[in-house]
Amino acid sequence: MARDRKPPPSNSDPNWDRTVRMFQAGAPEFVDAVRLRVNGAVLAPFAETWYTDPRVEAKRLLFAYLERPFNSPRHEPLVKRIFKFAEAAGDDAVMARFLVGFDRTIRRHRVTKQKYNSRRRQYEQYETVATRTDTTLSREDRAYTGPWFAQNREQFVAGKFLFSVATRNYLRRRAWRYFRRLGRAAPDRYVPAVCTALKLYTDADVPDGVALLDNWGLVHVLFHHSPTLEARASGWRVATGGSLSRLQPDPMFRKLWLRGAEPIFDLLVNARCATVARWAMMMLRRNFPDRLARVELSELLMWIGSPNPVLNELALDLLETRGGLESMSIEDWLTVAESARPELLDRICVVVARVVKPEAVNFANAVRLAMQRPVPLARLGFLFLQGKKPVTHPERVAVFGLRNAAADPVRVDLVKWACGVLSEQPDFDPLWVLEFLDSRFNDVREVGWEWLQSDARARDSVLVWQRLLESPYDDIRLRLVGMLEDRAKEPAGLSKYSPESVRLLWASVLLNVHRGSRAKPFVVRQIIDRLSAHPDEAGELLPMVAVALRSVRGPEFRAGLAGITNYVTKYPTRKPLVEAVFPELKWE
Repeated sequence: MARDRKPPPSNSDPNWDRTVRMFQAGAPEFVDAVRLRVNGAVLAPFAETWYTDPRVEAKRLLFAYLERPFNSPRHEPLVKRIFKFAEAAGDDAVMARFLVGFDRTIRRHRVTKQKYNSRRRQYEQYETVATRTDTTLSREDRAYTGPWFAQNREQFVAGKFLFSVATRNYLRRRAWRYFRRLGRAAPDRYVPAVCTALKLYTDADVPDGVALLDNWGLVHVLFHHSPTLEARASGWRVATGGSLSRLQPDPMFRKLWLRGAEPIFDLLVNARCATVARWAMMMLRRNFPDRLARVELSELLMWIGSPNPVLNELALDLLETRGGLESMSIEDWLTVAESARPELLDRICVVVARVVKPEAVNFANAVRLAMQRPVPLARLGFLFLQGKKPVTHPERVAVFGLRNAAADPVRVDLVKWACGVLSEQPDFDPLWVLEFLDSRFNDVREVGWEWLQSDARARDSVLVWQRLLESPYDDIRLRLVGMLEDRAKEPAGLSKYSPESVRLLWASVLLNVHRGSRAKPFVVRQIIDRLSAHPDEAGELLPMVAVALRSVRGPEFRAGLAGITNYVTKYPTRKPLVEAVFPELKWE
């Protein structure tokens, strides 16, 4: 430490003066400003000024500084002196932040090394975990004086920390030593002190198993006596034959933790690290199950919408075994489901289906559920719709809306149900089938076509067919050609349909270059028949025949050509019109 106790430089630094004024004003910007300062000789004496300042603002700024990464160049004197002041003063809150901060400075990685096997006389490779040696910030002042550092500061400090790896290992052990001694000398302070630290850990501190073991203090607090782990000078390791999947809560000073459930419950609710929250959940289930049983229903529902996955799972576990949920309305459950993560919806819907009776769900809410994009909610809505029928006009409109259901796997079942209940309506309107035949979804149009075919009221409606002739969808138009082929054989033929609509259908099929090869021969025959029956429509029909004959082959082509020949024979005055449309034909 003697190396750090240098007098401040005699010349005044305007940047430092501005930083000090921010500190005196208690400005939040002070933390960013002081982290930019790289003059260790100035920062060292400021440590005592900062730590001994009795103002609440000064303590708040100190907490904010210590919760940032320890990667501000040349801050070694400031950090070490504040650490020693807090340790000597027994400052649990500041030491909690040092415990977390120093835990974050060591991260080991899986590496492949080799060693010499003297018996086999060869090198052998093996995997281990080790801390990279290039993670230490330089302590040379000249490294931070050039313009390159000022312009690329974030790049320079990324992945690096104050102090050497060995010193960081020592500091995190020393920070934990403070709490170990605290548990023995002042047991009443131990649990509140370490809880302060535990709430500061985040999921980013424990992305995987190796990172968990790198948190020296965290593992001591939660798993100190676990037979699954063993402590080494370089860090925690999994014991021989052990596995992190079998890791169970086994904290140091276990008797202190068992004095009461509230500190553990507070960790469960407020921890920002899933590892800490899961540890708290397991401790409560094992030692304080009655505390979990006393959780209010309203709080459990809030837990379902929490970003903490541990709270989500625990809330659903408790709800699945709790009685009295019948008092909740479907509106309440909808609110819960809308705030929950998608992966929880299956379990939520199981609970809702168990406690909510279908007759308690009105028609509008059942449809609202069925229209949801998450499949579990849509299936739940479909379940509640069973046995219901639309009575009012708004309910009928809601049934039509099912053609736009967002959940693909459930949409067909919903539409089939909708077609069924609409068919049973006493004031059935054949035009209702068009609501589904005009859907943007192919699977809905398939169901709509089945409904059209199976319901004679819709199938025999001229108005329905006239509307269908204007359909923009290929799959509907091509099927209509086949249906028109059958209708043409009836006594009235196609006379009951609008000629313009029929011609539009024929033209759309003939001009389709991607689909309709099977339907085009029927179109040729229908056009020829129409031409023979209505010669005055030759101006509109002959161009379509020309297109048709260029689109078919074999017998259909010959039949079409024969039809044109018969037309000219029957109506010789129309021959010039035919020659204009078919200039390639030779007449003898």
